[in-house]
Amino acid sequence: MVTFGAFFAAIAGFIPPPGESWSAAQIAEFYANNRTAIRAGLIGAMFASALLLPFFAVVSSEIRKLEGPNALLAPIQYGAAVMLTVIFQIICLFWLLASFRPEISPEIIRAFNDYGWLCWTIFIPTYSMQYVCMAIAAFIDHRHEPVWPRWAAYCNLWVAVTGGGGVLAVFFKTGPFSWNGLIGFWIPTLVFVAGTCMNAWLLHRRFRYECAPGLV
Repeated sequence: MVTFGAFFAAIAGFIPPPGESWSAAQIAEFYANNRTAIRAGLIGAMFASALLLPFFAVVSSEIRKLEGPNALLAPIQYGAAVMLTVIFQIICLFWLLASFRPEISPEIIRAFNDYGWLCWTIFIPTYSMQYVCMAIAAFIDHRHEPVWPRWAAYCNLWVAVTGGGGVLAVFFKTGPFSWNGLIGFWIPTLVFVAGTCMNAWLLHRRFRYECAPGLV
């Protein structure tokens, strides 16, 4: 997440996002004035987002240990992770297209930009399904030292639902529900980052526990 944020925010300059109410000329100017940085940042962000796959593969492995041979939650969680990663790749590709030919119509550039940001805010099911699976796994894990304590189950449910406001971005071009608004962008994005970091820490803690001699 840190690597993705560095490329996406610091290099590409996509945080804060371009305004949903910006005119086509303003959007075209944004891409034209930052073409090199946008291209470098988004290419780096694409590689960084691919790292979600091995991370969520570990999550799926831990869930599978709880479920046994007839696992259901584990493949659902990992399937959603694959979809999430593919969406990140597609979003970045559309933004790269917007920066590729600055001489084309500003309306076309804005359409590419709109597609990317609407995908970012609306595709909540891709990660909500993952976090619901992790929450259910926490509730069925009755071991002395579970991967996800009970409080983490509720945190994962919280992550799963906080992005719901983002789907309203298609109805608003200004205000808190727009794709650069508090409810449409900032809360879901920051909560997703916090949830991912929390789960990474819990998995690291579990790994240390399993590696400790005489504890498992």
